[in-house]
Amino acid sequence: MNKIQVMLCSLTNMLDYELWLVFLDDIEKIIGTKLSHLDTKDPIRKKVNRLEDAASYVCDIGELENSRTLFAKFGKSKIEMTIILYKNTEQTANNISIYFPQDIVEKKDGIVVLNDVFEMATRRFKPFYSLCDSVSTIAGKKKSTGFSVDLQAELVGVFWLTYFNDSYTDYFGKGRFKGLPSKSIDGIEGLFVRLGETPFCVEM
Repeated sequence: MNKIQVMLCSLTNMLDYELWLVFLDDIEKIIGTKLSHLDTKDPIRKKVNRLEDAASYVCDIGELENSRTLFAKFGKSKIEMTIILYKNTEQTANNISIYFPQDIVEKKDGIVVLNDVFEMATRRFKPFYSLCDSVSTIAGKKKSTGFSVDLQAELVGVFWLTYFNDSYTDYFGKGRFKGLPSKSIDGIEGLFVRLGETPFCVEM
C-alpha cells in the first residue's frame, strides 16, 4: 500500500532536547496517538514510556559519530517516522520524514491532520524546504539524466504540500508564486503551497 510522506530538510541544529520534547508532544496531540517505539534499528523494538526519555535518546549522538539515524512508530496507527540528524549541516541537511497510511486522505479529518502536522513541524524545525505527497510521487521524481533525486540536496519542484523558506522565495521572486495556490502563515517565514484537496487529485 502507498503511503503519504511528510519530509523536512533543515540546516538548523536539531540536537536539542527541548525542541524534540515539544515536537513529540505536539505530534502526539495532533495525530491522537502516543509515540510507542524509538530505535536505531529497523524493525523498531525499543519501547517508549516517557517523552522525556525519547527526546534525550534522539539527541544522544556519540562523541565520535557525525550523524544519527532513528526509526519511530506511533502505537498501532501505522504512522512511522525516520529521523536523520547531523552534527555538521554545512554539507548535508537534517532530514525528518513522517509516514502516514494512504487511507488518511480518505477522510476530511485526516487531511486536516496532515496539514496540521506539516505546519507544526515546519514551525518547529525551521526547514529550508519541506514537502508532503504520496511516497510513489516523491520517489518517482527523476533528473533529466534519468537518475533519482537526492531530496536533501536538490530542489525538484512543487509537491502536493510544499514549503519554501524566505531564501528560496527571495531567490525565485515572490511574483513567481502568484500563479500557485500559496499562502503565508503567521510566525513562519516563507510560503506554503497546496496544489489540491489531496495528493491523489493532483496530476503532475
